[in-house]
Amino acid sequence: MQAKGVPVKHFTHPERIRYDGSCMTIDGTDVFIYSAAFHYFRCPEELWRDRFKKIKEAGFNTVETYVPWNWHERKMPLSPESPGEFDFSDLRRWLDMAQNEFDFYTIVRPGPFICAEYSGGGYPVWLAKYRPESINDFWLRSADYQHIRWCKHWYDAVCKEFEEEQITRKAKGEKGIILIQIENEYNHHDCENKEELLKALYQSVRNSKIDIPVFTCLTQECRYSKDPELSQVFDSDNYYVGLSSAPDCAYRMLSLKQAQPDAPGFVTELQGGWFSLVTGRLSDEHYSDARHFRALGLMSILGGASGLNYYMYFGGSHFDGWGARGMTTSYDYNAAIRENGATSDKYFESKALGEFLQKYGTLLARSEGGPCMLENAPKNLFGGMRVAKDGTRFIFLHNTDSKQPLRGKVKVVPGKLGRQSELMYNINQHGEKVKINAVKSEESRLQEMKPIDVVYDLPALGTKVWVIPAGASDEKGSWWPKPQVHPKRPSRFPQSIRVASVWRKEDAFAEADWKSLSQLVSLSDLDVNDFRYTLYRAQVHLNAQQAVDEHFLLFNMYTRDIVSVQVNGKPAKRLFPDKADAQSWTTRDCFSRIRHDEYDNRFDVSGLLCEGDNEIIVVYENLGHAHGYFPMEELTGIRQAGLSLTESALTHPLQWECATDMAGITAGWYLPEYVPEDWTKVFLDTQCSIPERGNGVQPKGTPDGLFTWYRIEFELPRQQSNVWIPWLARINASGNGYMWLNGHNIGRHWEAGPQREYYLPECWLNFGSRKNVLVLGLRQTGNGAILKAMQIAPYANDAEIRK
Repeated sequence: MQAKGVPVKHFTHPERIRYDGSCMTIDGTDVFIYSAAFHYFRCPEELWRDRFKKIKEAGFNTVETYVPWNWHERKMPLSPESPGEFDFSDLRRWLDMAQNEFDFYTIVRPGPFICAEYSGGGYPVWLAKYRPESINDFWLRSADYQHIRWCKHWYDAVCKEFEEEQITRKAKGEKGIILIQIENEYNHHDCENKEELLKALYQSVRNSKIDIPVFTCLTQECRYSKDPELSQVFDSDNYYVGLSSAPDCAYRMLSLKQAQPDAPGFVTELQGGWFSLVTGRLSDEHYSDARHFRALGLMSILGGASGLNYYMYFGGSHFDGWGARGMTTSYDYNAAIRENGATSDKYFESKALGEFLQKYGTLLARSEGGPCMLENAPKNLFGGMRVAKDGTRFIFLHNTDSKQPLRGKVKVVPGKLGRQSELMYNINQHGEKVKINAVKSEESRLQEMKPIDVVYDLPALGTKVWVIPAGASDEKGSWWPKPQVHPKRPSRFPQSIRVASVWRKEDAFAEADWKSLSQLVSLSDLDVNDFRYTLYRAQVHLNAQQAVDEHFLLFNMYTRDIVSVQVNGKPAKRLFPDKADAQSWTTRDCFSRIRHDEYDNRFDVSGLLCEGDNEIIVVYENLGHAHGYFPMEELTGIRQAGLSLTESALTHPLQWECATDMAGITAGWYLPEYVPEDWTKVFLDTQCSIPERGNGVQPKGTPDGLFTWYRIEFELPRQQSNVWIPWLARINASGNGYMWLNGHNIGRHWEAGPQREYYLPECWLNFGSRKNVLVLGLRQTGNGAILKAMQIAPYANDAEIRK
């Protein structure tokens, strides 16, 4: 049915791919899109094949990924019209493996804003360099002409990579990209003239020879559009709901389909778990369990969904610090496939759903129905019915009680609406409930069908589907999805390794690669667009009076990062911020920009300066690129710094040098082949219990330097051919910094917590007689950088016996 006044959808190659109000049709066949979110940039490439294999075995026919701008263009170009230095090689390999080796359709989401708890929401940090001074409000995601020019710069480049990967460029029967998303959850961003940006993105896609369907998510400007261009972009939903709110998915899907009667019901992000924050709680403590996972999928289908994308299906890790400011290294997400590659209970629920869709997906894609009245039902029983074109009936029942099972007999009345929640919410990236205004559901054409009696037995928060084949009597049905066989676990595991001693050395600042600066500039101007630690140095000659009077050291920053200071070899006393070691501090002042006269890091250097020559060493800690609000639009580095007579104004600016890496990085201390000399052997506590998680449980000490390195060597037993065992490092340490496993950066260590266990990817481990080297480079906090205890241990609960 075509909505009145809405332009007809146009498809360049309808024989290859098209859609209508029911579903996608690919190569002439109706397809229920069953998709798994898997980000190539959060997984070592050596492990892609393993993750794809698991996704395939679970019954998915599609994989989806964001495509982050900042991941692919790390060098600042001169202008939007410059060709830019892009590297899409890993994206090409991921698409090739997904489509050609594992026979997946693919969905790409290039933003430019992707959110994703990812650095800058996908925007490069260098883009802030080009933010117009005349803009007082948020610039990124806006319809400002300069912003649109830069978005086209990105789209022109990335769409060239997509062009030949589209399914319309492949031979019939081959897999390719079937959908491309523009923008992302635009309803959650408040700005004017959104249509201008959306139209510019759409035009850029089409001008780049992309002819597959274009969609977006949670963007009402497309959902209700009658514009000739934006009406060609269909909107989709994201469902993040409470533990007992799965029925909302059914009603919200009905609402989506009513708003877009000429587009399929697609859930771009069907909640697969939740992320974890520094000083928060880990993902596996989130309420979204396997029962919730199953219920969301089935309730979405009840509402009429013909496309589901579980987000995340595999979460992964924030290697090299690419998580957004405030995120833990782990992006496990409590997903179906865990960070270490293990299959969770959610995995087997997804496999059961995949089996259900492989059998009935085509029928469900063009079925009719939805929630309906349940007579003589307890208040916690929810359900409805869908009927396929051939007469197959699907009765969905869900127990909203998370603690008590339900058993009994219920009369399902097709086409007659049951109770609908007056208030429905989606949960945004901040964990806040956002009210959803759903269209009132209409009576279904199924009301002419006779009621059906169903005897049910539902566990707490259980969801089932009673499938009655076409022409069969009501009692001749069967329950779906079917139980799945879980893998066998080995009964014996390798012993954990308690690390007894390590090597320690302070960073050799004098040996860093220092460059003189005529004036301070942003780190992007120095070609640093990642999240490394950097060094600054000032050498200043003072007279006796200056050494006494100039007892403040002030820093005007480009963004609210942290610096630590050493004056003439001694640590300087921090005045502000007084709590700089818990990364949650960075969430302050998201709605105000740092002024040019605001000194966001201040120190008392009384008694540290002397008459004559003085040396000031600064370690700059990049806390990560925020993925929202004003910090997303800020450069990094120090704008101005120097000594002062007062804490509120800079009276003696200094001349600075910068080293864009720690001396230990330049010297290769993190590499396994490096031979440590003049390092001190330190003995660890081998008797204490090492916390597996927790906030504020790090060792308490005092700083004795600025940046400290630790080198740990260990060996692992040979792997058994039929037993898969992942490994972790359990660390009790103070200090913030990075970790390298055999030369590979495996992410950040935040002393604040809650993460205390870090995944050691098996592709980067050595087994047998070859040693492994784990290196920690830690900025000293108020607790110093103390490595108290460490253990290398197997994830015993995740090990599997494999054929």
